[in-house]
Amino acid sequence: MFEISRPSTREVRRMGAFFQFLIALDRAVFRGLNSIAGSNAVTDWLVRLGADDHIFPAILALMVLSMLPLSRKHSGRVTAVRGIICTVAAVALAMAVLYGLNSLFYRPRPFSTQAVHLLFYRNTDSSFPSNAATLGYTFALGVFAYRRRLGGVMLGLATLMSVARVAAGVHYPLDIAGGFLLASGCVLAVLAAEPLYAPPADRLVSGLDRLLASWRDTWTAGKGDG
Repeated sequence: MFEISRPSTREVRRMGAFFQFLIALDRAVFRGLNSIAGSNAVTDWLVRLGADDHIFPAILALMVLSMLPLSRKHSGRVTAVRGIICTVAAVALAMAVLYGLNSLFYRPRPFSTQAVHLLFYRNTDSSFPSNAATLGYTFALGVFAYRRRLGGVMLGLATLMSVARVAAGVHYPLDIAGGFLLASGCVLAVLAAEPLYAPPADRLVSGLDRLLASWRDTWTAGKGDG
């Protein structure tokens, strides 16, 4: 019969010490980044801009959709449509998991337990994992799986937003790390299902190619008649 061995007292102590170190490091990095806030008006404006949970996600969403119009060849459009499907599905999965985690686990925001330089509104949901970081990194990683250059730029933007939210006093660094890991897991899970969504994506691109060809022929014929 299979038995699960219990960890020894020494192992439990080591795990406890590791988590204590992790939390201490988390708080130390938070204090370092949050010390940027309040230094001058320009820096505070930039931090607020980066921490906004509407501007950067909207920009990232537009960058996801830009993959299709920026693709000129059939193969590029196939990659773009697959990337868009993957990213949208991963975002839906990540938001569902986030909802479940927030229902089961609550970590207070930094401003709820200590004095901070707060440059953003007082969020009331769980600090861990970061909703904004999860969304931003899911957008970026979904695109990165198909378009390395564009995805790399998006990863940079998602990281800037995440760091700004720590500097603004609304998240700990571990909240950001949790969001990145959740985003990575959701994107990988959707990529594993690519054989399911690749065929309809390819058919969609074939239909789009026929439509574009029809428009091009009509425009060429009209120009010739003129």
